[in-house]
Amino acid sequence: MPAAKKLTSQLAVITVGLALLGSLWLVGVTPTSVEAVPHLISSPHPYDPDWPDVYMMLAQKCASCHRPGTKQTDLTTYQAIIDGVIGKDRLVVPGQPDESALFLYVEWQEHAAVGSGIPRTPEMPPEKLDWLTPNQQETLKRWISNGALEYALPNHCDITPLTELEFPSAKQCQACHPKQYDEWSRSMHAYAQHSPAFEAFNLTLQERTSGTQGTFCTRCHTPVGTALGENGNLRNVHRSRISMEGVTCVACHRRSTKHYKSSGRVPVEPGKLQDVCMYGPFDDGVGGPGIGSHESAELPYIKSSQFCGECHDVINPQGIRLEEAFSEWQNSPAAKEGITCQMCHMGPVQGLPFQECDRPLGRVAVVPGLPAEKLPLRHLTDHTFAGPDYSLLPDTEFPEKLDWMYEKDYRDWNALSRYEQETLTELRKKNRHSLRIADEKRLEVLSNAADVYVVAPKNARAGETVHVDVTVESKMSGHSFPTGFTAERQAWISTIVRDQTGHIVFASGDLDKNGDLRDEHSYAVLANQIQRDRYLLNFQNKFIALTSEGTERSVVLSVNRHLMPINILRPANGIAESFGRPPTFRIAKGSLAPLTKQSQTYPVHLPVAAGTYHVEVRLNFRHLPPTLMDHIGAPHLKQQLQIVVLKEWCSTIEVAP
Repeated sequence: MPAAKKLTSQLAVITVGLALLGSLWLVGVTPTSVEAVPHLISSPHPYDPDWPDVYMMLAQKCASCHRPGTKQTDLTTYQAIIDGVIGKDRLVVPGQPDESALFLYVEWQEHAAVGSGIPRTPEMPPEKLDWLTPNQQETLKRWISNGALEYALPNHCDITPLTELEFPSAKQCQACHPKQYDEWSRSMHAYAQHSPAFEAFNLTLQERTSGTQGTFCTRCHTPVGTALGENGNLRNVHRSRISMEGVTCVACHRRSTKHYKSSGRVPVEPGKLQDVCMYGPFDDGVGGPGIGSHESAELPYIKSSQFCGECHDVINPQGIRLEEAFSEWQNSPAAKEGITCQMCHMGPVQGLPFQECDRPLGRVAVVPGLPAEKLPLRHLTDHTFAGPDYSLLPDTEFPEKLDWMYEKDYRDWNALSRYEQETLTELRKKNRHSLRIADEKRLEVLSNAADVYVVAPKNARAGETVHVDVTVESKMSGHSFPTGFTAERQAWISTIVRDQTGHIVFASGDLDKNGDLRDEHSYAVLANQIQRDRYLLNFQNKFIALTSEGTERSVVLSVNRHLMPINILRPANGIAESFGRPPTFRIAKGSLAPLTKQSQTYPVHLPVAAGTYHVEVRLNFRHLPPTLMDHIGAPHLKQQLQIVVLKEWCSTIEVAP
């Protein structure tokens, strides 16, 4: 406020005050002293907004070694940090960061001047990629300067607000479970909320349902973010860091009860890492204060297919079965044989069932400072959870990202310091290695999906019509091919016959200029620019909507815009789930049921020219079609869509005059 304006305001207050006192004196009333109402959040109930950032910094970078029950100074709780000492030095001296050992250990500046007293490399953390960024150092320094306060509630308040501090990050788990973290970090569970295709898809559905969809999609893709109260249409750039971990460790291992529901809504128990038990598959869990770690206990439910089905069976409020992976498993030969989801998707070879006794032996954890023999050998699971999806993000964004990259535009290489260039290069190498393994696992699970058998003539006459018979046989006993969100998964046969000059004589399963199949979703087909593929063998399911004229039409998105202009999700007014769908919207199943076959005959009319004709038959897979990217406003992602050839068959036909 300007000085003149401030003075005028003060004089006005004084004038009013004197007038009030004069009035009281005239009527004979003696003024009494009044005490201001104290703040609820004040000493001894302090709050500092920097504390959450400081706590998460220490939890992710330091607490793996500095935990209770060890020789290292405990950094896992506020009180331990305030009371901690290193030698004769206090860890934190409130108000004096330059006297606090904690700050002195992590302080550094790459271009610090000689004699400034600031080191060019920090004492801690030991890993170069974990060194504190300038903003993190400033946050820690400011927190100490402001008194090193925590967040505490008044004595009369017993409701603790749920914050990001109550859900441990996967990076905290990494210290003791490096194998599991490494596998999870490149998985689609870690990618679930990062996916730009999912974000665009979700926001499109939010717009088309006027926001009534809520957290229907995000509660599976980010269970912790949903628990923290983040709404469904929140952009990723505004989400918390723990929310962006997607289906993170605690989403599965902080579950103490069975939960027989679909479409997500899973309960995740809040609490700091050392305060709440972690649940897993072993009945003789090792943990607790004795080794300075969290408690652990058995949850048999975590080994059941129902556990996976909570998010892998999705039914919308109107009863439309959007995803049926678990339902398909329940009715599959695998279920009758006792083969669970985990046997195929958490074994050493993705897509093949492995009993627990056939898995490799190893240590589930590597606790810093604890001899390996203190921990039992276990039959280890693989946390890659390979499936049909893959990352559409650059290798600087996934699987991992460095803290300083949130503070600076890392795309301008020349503006980066030497440290930033070195760590960015190291990160990209690490990410590319992880993504290469993820690709191998994805191809592994896809290659175990189906086989192709082809019958074609070896000889023919010019001008004759020959037949190429193709049979696709599912090798999977657990669910259909494909499964999951199958209205977007494409698995199809492409049959191409060429003459000896390379000219195409017959084609089915080829693509239009947009990269789409020649079906009812192709722009070119709808515009009559090209012919529809009459012989297309595509195992993709389709959304079918009832139009206002009473006819049905296949649509790309799971929102019926052909029935009525009301763009909200209304609850079903009947027992829709008894039939699996409401009468106005359904899914036409095109997928191949477990261990079944489907055939197609391709009539090839040979030209009158004799020669050698080449026949190519391929079983292709694509996790998302280009037309979907157009519908959700993300056409820039089309160039990253990959077609995987699962099986290929080649032969020739000798055509005589």
